Amino acid sequence: MTSLDATPPPAGRSFHRVWIGLALLVALAYLFGLGGDHIPRNGDELVYANIARLTAASGHWLPLQSAWEAMRNTKPPLLFWQAMVAGGWGDHWTLLRLRLPSVAYTWGITLMVALLTWKTVRHAEATPDAASAAQQSRHAMTMGAIAALVYLSFFTTYRYGRPFLTSAPETFWLFGVFFALAWSPARLLASNWKFPLLAGVAVGIGCLYKSFVMVVPVGFALALCYQAVVAQAAPWRILRPGIVQDGLKVALVCALGLGIFGLWFALDPQPGEVWREFVVGENAGKLNSSKGYFKAAFSGGSSILTILTGYFSNALFLLPLAVGCFVAAWRSYRQRKGSAQALSPAEKIMWLWLLALALVFMLPTQRSTRYLIPAMPALAVVMALYWQRIGRLWFSLTLLVCMTGLLAMGLIGYGAVRATQNPWVLSPLFWLFVASAALACLAGVVKKSWTRPLAALAGFAVLFALAWVTNPFNGELGRFKPETHALLKGQTVQVPSNFNGHFERYEFIIPGAKIKDYFAAQPVDFADVEGLLETSRYALVQRRVGQAPCARCRIIDERWDLRSRQDENDGFMAALKTPETYWYAKEYLVEPLVP
Repeated sequence: MTSLDATPPPAGRSFHRVWIGLALLVALAYLFGLGGDHIPRNGDELVYANIARLTAASGHWLPLQSAWEAMRNTKPPLLFWQAMVAGGWGDHWTLLRLRLPSVAYTWGITLMVALLTWKTVRHAEATPDAASAAQQSRHAMTMGAIAALVYLSFFTTYRYGRPFLTSAPETFWLFGVFFALAWSPARLLASNWKFPLLAGVAVGIGCLYKSFVMVVPVGFALALCYQAVVAQAAPWRILRPGIVQDGLKVALVCALGLGIFGLWFALDPQPGEVWREFVVGENAGKLNSSKGYFKAAFSGGSSILTILTGYFSNALFLLPLAVGCFVAAWRSYRQRKGSAQALSPAEKIMWLWLLALALVFMLPTQRSTRYLIPAMPALAVVMALYWQRIGRLWFSLTLLVCMTGLLAMGLIGYGAVRATQNPWVLSPLFWLFVASAALACLAGVVKKSWTRPLAALAGFAVLFALAWVTNPFNGELGRFKPETHALLKGQTVQVPSNFNGHFERYEFIIPGAKIKDYFAAQPVDFADVEGLLETSRYALVQRRVGQAPCARCRIIDERWDLRSRQDENDGFMAALKTPETYWYAKEYLVEPLVP
C-alpha cells in the first residue's frame, strides 16, 4: 500500500489531453520575451555576462576574465563556457542566445517532474480490470501535467530558470540523480558501481556549474536514501548490515563529483587564483560572520528562518498551496502511524532530497532561499501527489494571492499608459487577459468544482501577465534609433549603474559602443550631468516622466526604461499613487551644447 490518494476521476470525465496541452503551452510561454532586458532575474546575471563576454574576447577557455579583479572566479567555468558557445564566442552576443540553454535545462527538469509524477500515480494502486487501468493511466497523465504546471508556476523557476545566470543547470543534474533513484529505486540502490558512477558524473557536472559544496547535500541525501529506502531503518540506526557497502557507494559518488570539479584546477593556468577567489573567498567566506554564528543563525535576513520558510517563499504565488501540501503530508503521516500503509519509495526519495538540502544549508552563516532551488522539482512532485488531499482552503488562498498579483500587473500596466500617454501601449488583449484571469480566480474561490483546476493555472497567469506588461519596453519603446546605434559605434558612452555589473546591460542596448559606467544610486536623481560631459562627449541620463535630463546639454535620442531598485522612501503608496514614475523612467542620450 501507499499513502498516495490516486483515486481517478469518474469515467468519462478525463481531460488528460487538455492538461497535457496546457502544460506544453506554458512551457513554450517561457520563450515569451526571453531576449528582453526586463525579464525577472537576479541582478548578478549581468556580472556573469560580463565575465563570459570578456573570457570569450580573450579567445581562451581559461582563465576567466572580468572587469573586476576581485570578481573573476566567482562561479565554476561551465556556466561561462555555456554562454560563450551559445553566443558564438561573441559573434552572436544577444540575451536570447545566452538564455536559451537555461530554458532547455528548465524544460528537461519539467519533463522529469511530469514523468515521475505520472509513474508514481499510475503505480499507486492495483487496478482490477482493463477499464480501471485505462482510467488510472489517464488520471496519472493528468497529474503529471499538473505537476509540470506547478513547477513552471514557481516564481523561482521563472526567475532563475530563464536568465543566463540561472539555477537550472545544477538543478537538472542534481535533481536528475534523485529522479533516477525515484524512477527505479530497487534496482539503482542495489547497483554496486553503475549507478554510483553515473551519479558521480552528474554531481560533478552540477558542481562545475555551481560549487564543489553541492556534494555535501547530495551525499547526505543519498545516505538517507540508502538508510530509509533500502534498509528501511531510522537515520540514527547506522549499526546495521550493509552500512559499509552503502557508505562506500555514497563516498564514490562524492569522490567522483569532487574529482570532476577538480578538473577546473587542472585546466586553469592560474589554480592559485581559483583557490583564493572561489574556494576561500566565495565558499569558505559563507561560514564566517562578524555577528557570530549563533547570532546570525537566529536574527537578521540570513537566519535559519530563511531556510525553514524557503520552499514556501520560492513558490511565491503558490505559497498557500505549498503550505497546504506540508499540512496534508503531516496529516497523512499521523494517519499512517500504527497502520500497514507506507510511503511509496519515490515519494520518500523526494522528501529526503527536500530535507537534506534544507538541513545542509542551515549550516552556513550566509543563507538564501536560492540554495533550495535544486529541490523545488521535488516539491512540485510532492504537491501533485497530495493534490486531492490538500484542503480547499489552501487552493482558495492561492487563488486570492494570484488575483492580487494580477491586479498588481494591471496597476503596472496603468502606469505604462500614464507614463507614455498612449492608451494603446498595451494590447486590448492584455487587459482582457488580466481581467478574465482575475475574475476566474474569484470564480474559483466561489465555485468548489473550479477551485483546484483554476489554482493549477493561476500562478503562471500572474507570471505571464508580468512578462506581457513589460514586453513593450523590450521592443521599440526601449530601444534607440538605428542611426543612434551607428553614431555610437566605437564611441565612449557613460552609462548609469547602481549595482554590480549593472552597466553590462548596455552592451546589449547599444552594442558596439565603449561603455563607461558612473555610479548613480537612483539614476533618476543623478544631478552632475555637466560633470559627466566634461570627460565624455556622450552620456545616458535617466529622469522621471516629465523631467528634463539637464539644463545645458543637447538631447540626441531617448528611450523608455523600467526602474530598478526604487528608493525605499517612496514606499508602497508611491506604487499605487504614481505608478508611472515608480516603475518607469525616460533615458536620454545627451551631449554637450558645444561638443
